[in-house]
Amino acid sequence: MTQSGVRRRLTSWYAVATLSLLLAALLAMRHFAQRALRNEHEAAVAGAAALVRSFFRAELAEYREVEVTVSHLAGELVFARMAIEFLRPDGTMFATARQPLAAATPRPPLVRRAEPLEPRLAPGWQLRLTISTADLVTAQRNIDRVTLFAIPIAALVAALVAWWMTGRALSPVGTMAAAADKLQNTSGARLPVANPGDEFGRLGLAFNALLDRLDRAVQEQRRFLADAAHELRTPVARILGAVEERAAQPPSPEDREALAEVATELRRTAHTIDELLHLARADSGAMAAHRAGIFLDDAVSDAVSRFARTAQQKRQHLDVTALAETPVQADPQLIHRLATVLLENASRYTPEAGTIRVTTRPASNGGAVLVVEDSGIGIPPEEREAVFGRFVRGRTARQLAPEGAGLGLAIARSIAAAHGATLTLDDSDLGGARFTATFPA
Repeated sequence: MTQSGVRRRLTSWYAVATLSLLLAALLAMRHFAQRALRNEHEAAVAGAAALVRSFFRAELAEYREVEVTVSHLAGELVFARMAIEFLRPDGTMFATARQPLAAATPRPPLVRRAEPLEPRLAPGWQLRLTISTADLVTAQRNIDRVTLFAIPIAALVAALVAWWMTGRALSPVGTMAAAADKLQNTSGARLPVANPGDEFGRLGLAFNALLDRLDRAVQEQRRFLADAAHELRTPVARILGAVEERAAQPPSPEDREALAEVATELRRTAHTIDELLHLARADSGAMAAHRAGIFLDDAVSDAVSRFARTAQQKRQHLDVTALAETPVQADPQLIHRLATVLLENASRYTPEAGTIRVTTRPASNGGAVLVVEDSGIGIPPEEREAVFGRFVRGRTARQLAPEGAGLGLAIARSIAAAHGATLTLDDSDLGGARFTATFPA
């Protein structure tokens, strides 16, 4: 939904809410005003009746007789817009109070009301009041007219105020949208945030944080591709050079040696490509660990048995006496690869006649622990976290084994992460490095 669409909806909601509240307030005011007018009218009628009674009591003291007193009052009392009739006890009319002018007679609509004249002094005599409610009806009509006139004006004012207020409130969104349209892939620009404390400000900060993460991911991907291209270019160039050199000469017995070198380089290249594919699957989330109930020591023993020949060729001592029975929920193929990576890493940086020790044991919290340590060159503390990065190798490691790509430990950590495990590095009591994979319960 566009900003204008949101603004229209907010304006409509605000206008409807304001109109509803205003309409309720106007109806309540109309009700109270009408009730006040009725009460005032009733008070005026009651006052007129009380005035007649007071005159009657005063005149009766002078004239002594009720009929004479009533006749005198009928000729003396004058009420505008109200007619007063004096009724005998039998209900017949005795006299009518005179009106000042014919035009002052009560105007319709009329209301008649009977009031006792004086129950104690004139038993049974009554006053019949004919009262005009024209003023009351006119006042009520005026109130209704003002109400009907005020409602549309109030609705229009509410809509205008709502349109202005929502425009002010949504202006940061329009600013951020315009800035987002101008963002370039590599510009490093971010959305402007006017007020970090409000909802739109927090949205802008969250979006900028997302852009930061995307930038880092893109930079890591570019660095990954550049490093991968560099790592693949070198063996391919060596293969191409060897093939071109032999192809330019007549066939000879040296071709077998050249083909062996090509095969070695191809194996290294295939291994690097396999590692790159593994990391690509890990990045995309396609590398899922299909966990099952297995024994960690069995999976590690299988990797050790395949690695034993390599250790024997380098005259390295492989200590597997501490492989305790260790149940774990894990993917056996990924555990085999994890152990193989750690074993190959230990063998590559351990000199001849060195020692590689492999340990499996249950953890105290119900998990499992795999430890691979060696008596090799070790890794300085300042490089220990960096070596788990891709294409990262320590200075001493590059000097000792320059042919490595630096992807093995990154793969090992990705496998550990797929199992919810941690892979740490510290010093071994054998003198080299110790890698510890701790699996959760």
